[in-house]
Amino acid sequence: MSLVSPEVALAINRKKLRYARYADTKQWDLFEKEVARPETQYDYQGTDGQSIAISGVSCKFAGTKQFRAFFEPAFASLQTLHTVGPGDFTKAAEDEDEDRDDEVRAIFAFQDQLFAPPFGRLAALRGGGFYYETWRRVDGDWFLVDLRTPR
Repeated sequence: MSLVSPEVALAINRKKLRYARYADTKQWDLFEKEVARPETQYDYQGTDGQSIAISGVSCKFAGTKQFRAFFEPAFASLQTLHTVGPGDFTKAAEDEDEDRDDEVRAIFAFQDQLFAPPFGRLAALRGGGFYYETWRRVDGDWFLVDLRTPR
């Protein structure tokens, strides 16, 4: 297991905070532009490791447009809050002797809350878990390329 530089960890941590903020503030254009690649894979799982389904729709998405097409309308009428802890980062290179910092694996603890106005706490969900992710440097900037969230 090879650690990443503090600069890389900080850059990815900032991007993860934007992931949460842009989803919660419904800034989907910025999410697509600054956080994730078009080909990013998303898999929201139950504790059994199987992809969950909400209203019959699988929460395993092959690309950011598919992810957005589900979550943008799902979050539109909700007040959401995602709180993300500091990440645990390692180089993703198979050969640990390889001096590459262009792909990083990260694990972030999180809590999320969803409120359905005007009901407030009467119609609320609260949960949490861990994001298991891969981030890749493209043209000098870091982007999410794979996300798995068992919960």
